[in-house]
Amino acid sequence: MKILICNDDGIESGGLKTLAERLSVNNDVLVVAPDGNRSACSHTLTVRDSIKITEYGKIKGCKSYAISGSPADCVKIAKHVFGDFVPDVVLSGINKGHNLGSDIMYSGTVAIAYEAAYFGFPAFAFSAFSHDEGDFNEFADISVDILNKLLPFTRGGQIWNVNFPDFGVEIKGKKFTPLGSKVYVDEYVFDGDGKCRLYGVVDDKIPFCDCDVYWNGQGYVTVTPLKYDKSDYEILKNIGEKCIM
Repeated sequence: MKILICNDDGIESGGLKTLAERLSVNNDVLVVAPDGNRSACSHTLTVRDSIKITEYGKIKGCKSYAISGSPADCVKIAKHVFGDFVPDVVLSGINKGHNLGSDIMYSGTVAIAYEAAYFGFPAFAFSAFSHDEGDFNEFADISVDILNKLLPFTRGGQIWNVNFPDFGVEIKGKKFTPLGSKVYVDEYVFDGDGKCRLYGVVDDKIPFCDCDVYWNGQGYVTVTPLKYDKSDYEILKNIGEKCIM
């Protein structure tokens, strides 16, 4: 199987290396990742600057390249520059930091999966709760297991958003869940010359809700199906009966 792996933490991230090396044992793996951290870039594309592509070559068993662009650029570069490599699936991660609920709006990790879906590839986004570098081996094992079980039932253009609990937390199981809402207490702090920096603190008071945010906090690996098409078909179906333009 041919697998493209990208991320937004950068080519040096332990989560990326662990997942890529694990999968390279039995698969043909291509890694294209940013040359530095691009977290929270969402679906940014580089259109006004040139993108530098550098062979990395430090991930065992894989062809790997670092680019100066965004996470979504990684998929486009793989598609158009390394076009002879046609992936059966595109993986993103394993990310340092969760992408739960409304986090997906800002996530470069999830944007990779959406870009892959745009090209018609099945895609999986894997994220760990902690932003720290840790031992990703258990998460990589679970990622491979989820990939093997879900890929046969996954059509092109479909996305799975997978989130692991924190390092060291006993994993109670896996749950298919809808997205929840990740609530932050945001504050902009000015640091001189009219500049300010965003500081966000997660609101940990999470009431019960059958969603990824709640169940991940309870020690479960959450698995959420996402769609590239964000159209509201219910409104489209009924709007003609209620509104005349």
